[in-house]
Amino acid sequence: MPKVSIILPVYNVESYLRQCLDSIIMQTLEDIEIICVNDGSTDNSLEILQEYKNKDSRIKIINQENRGQGVARNIALENITGDYIGFVDPDDYISPNMYKTLYETAIKHNCDIVEESFYIKNEIRNYLKKRKNKLNLPKNKIFNYKVKKNYVFSPNLAIWNKLYKTSFIKENDIKFFETKKGEDVIFTIKSRVLASKIVYIDNADYYYRIKKDNIPKSYKNTSPIDELNRQIKFLDKIKNALIEDKIYELIKDDFENYSIQKLKEKYKILQIKDQKIFEQALKNVISENLFKRFKKEIFLKNIIDTIFCVFNTIRNNQKVKVIRILGIEINLPNS
Repeated sequence: MPKVSIILPVYNVESYLRQCLDSIIMQTLEDIEIICVNDGSTDNSLEILQEYKNKDSRIKIINQENRGQGVARNIALENITGDYIGFVDPDDYISPNMYKTLYETAIKHNCDIVEESFYIKNEIRNYLKKRKNKLNLPKNKIFNYKVKKNYVFSPNLAIWNKLYKTSFIKENDIKFFETKKGEDVIFTIKSRVLASKIVYIDNADYYYRIKKDNIPKSYKNTSPIDELNRQIKFLDKIKNALIEDKIYELIKDDFENYSIQKLKEKYKILQIKDQKIFEQALKNVISENLFKRFKKEIFLKNIIDTIFCVFNTIRNNQKVKVIRILGIEINLPNS
């Protein structure tokens, strides 16, 4: 039985896959298995996986039709044999000591989750930056969400800078949404709520890549208001999942704070003419209390943003920088 199972969903990432796989097979923790799920790739990704499998017996390949990362990761979870689980995205890469450090920390504290910092590798603006711990989490000490309640919905809801105890994940039946976007959010939220022992270390071994071509397909041919409506439906999906697992009441206030924040982020990028339309639609789909809070929190901010603000968004499938002055918007290319 390997110490760590590393799950790698793969879909059309031939340009980045070799660097990713090299960083995994070069881990100083050698007792690992690497579960690669080829999610119906149409480029040379599968050929690259086969090439690496031929030279490293720790690599296992599962093929499926293109159904998204959520399905791919759930299938991988059914096939792991390791004591702990790690996740890597195929267009990112990791430091050689990442899983050795995470595993030794997990064993030392007998914890359910170990989390560390990470680097953002921005290829659009050509910089490498360490993501800071904004929550002031205790370092190398056991905690859980009851100690740090704002931790559950913290800004980083990704799964790839963490290590999970396999028995903890399976006993609590923690899985991914079977969607092609935001599939890991529910996994992170549920695991953070249910974990009794979490440890944060200040290492940074994961390199999250922001690619030059990273306009998500889900943004194409959709308007900002469509994207905002999609956000509302997604928040409702999270809420229903938490209710079904009987943990919603434990974090209801935190969930509402998170919902308000996500709606505010999307609301800001709407054109002014669309903001009123959205408010009417929003009033019909969220609770009265939540709507009142939303209106209260955006009121002053909206006045200020109408007078002057600058933000980046996607309009007509193009990245743009929007400058808003006295309600008039100027769109500039944002490469």
